[in-house]
Amino acid sequence: MCNEFAQERTWRAYCELMKREALDIVNEQPETPLPSGSVRPSERAVIISAAAGGSVLELIAWGWPPFSGKGLLINLQSEKRKDPPAARGIAPMDRFYEFRGDKPPKSKFEFAALGNEPLGFAVVKKADRFALLTTAPNADVANIHNRMPVTLRARDWRRYLTQADWPADLAAPAQEGTLRSLQVR
Repeated sequence: MCNEFAQERTWRAYCELMKREALDIVNEQPETPLPSGSVRPSERAVIISAAAGGSVLELIAWGWPPFSGKGLLINLQSEKRKDPPAARGIAPMDRFYEFRGDKPPKSKFEFAALGNEPLGFAVVKKADRFALLTTAPNADVANIHNRMPVTLRARDWRRYLTQADWPADLAAPAQEGTLRSLQVR
């Protein structure tokens, strides 16, 4: 399952994207340096969250310790969730990677938006950390992996962040043709 994705926008670019999608920004501030490039478990990533009066950008770590205390919980099955808006977030992404094979080095595939529309992962937040939601793969990913991150188009971000009831239709596979894939290894 996804254990690497890329975020390459600036703070200003994320704020502009949020404004375009009518996600009023509560914590807009001058250009804040952000990490750029690949994000892996335990590393911090930009998360958009709903807040009183609009939305906020947060920089929080990917994964939290599971009950067993070993490793990090980085992915959660969307079919088993019903999290309230306060626990939801969006991890904007430029691309993500999936791996195929049983032995290293595994084949590595890059997935990115087929068009120019920004995409983001549906996430669940807990104690200043987040985990990606996963679902059954769509046709874009199915021949590479048996699960995929819940991938939301920017036009659906507001509803995912604010809808009182769990938006099960959004926590489902992305529409076929949303992603393009490229084998990079």
